[in-house]
Amino acid sequence: MPILTVGERRRGKDKSTVSTAVKGSGRYEGDETVSHFHSPGASPDAASRVVYPPREDTELLLPFAHVARGSLLLEIGTGNGRVALEAARSGARVVATDLNPWALAALRQRARAERLAVEAVRTNLAAGLGRFDRVLANPPYLPTTPDQRDPDPWHNLALDGGPDGSRVLARIVGALPEHLAAGASAFVVVSSLQDARALRSISQVWEALGGRKEVVARRDLEGESLEVWELARAKRSARVSARARHA
Repeated sequence: MPILTVGERRRGKDKSTVSTAVKGSGRYEGDETVSHFHSPGASPDAASRVVYPPREDTELLLPFAHVARGSLLLEIGTGNGRVALEAARSGARVVATDLNPWALAALRQRARAERLAVEAVRTNLAAGLGRFDRVLANPPYLPTTPDQRDPDPWHNLALDGGPDGSRVLARIVGALPEHLAAGASAFVVVSSLQDARALRSISQVWEALGGRKEVVARRDLEGESLEVWELARAKRSARVSARARHA
């Protein structure tokens, strides 16, 4: 990937709207408080100016929003809300988190208009939430050193994956045991722009926790490849059986 100016740094192929578009994944460090944020007068049109729009990474994750009716689904860092809405249309009961208040307000408005079961929650990743049948996440993954940070904090929080591009992904994966029901899976977007050693380490951490990782989708872009990892949690009965075999 070529070195881009601050205004051009982006996720996905099209750079034309980067300077006014933010994914809205929210602040991933600091405040761990869960709160419901209501922004008077917010509209989807207004939110589109401050929320990262759907990109190739969004489209790659979208098929995994289709779940059995009545399933409880969590999207971490909903941003534009497209994935959360798609899940709700399939019959899921959706909880979508973010720290971008405009993103949450727009999502609530769209969900109400379609009479969809979506609860928009302002929190740090999944802090304060319980267990789900499926978890989806498209975290920021651009490798970013301190001198590369975008001066606009919303832009930076949407794109900044830390020096190895994997800081937020590592936090999400490390917390998955607290949020996946027995036998459930998470689907997360990763990029070839992230440090390969960091990705291997995250994969090894998940496997050490008793999980299974599989690449279930891939898309090649100019100078970048995107993947979706399925991170499956072992069923409780399988863990009991394994312990019994080693007793």
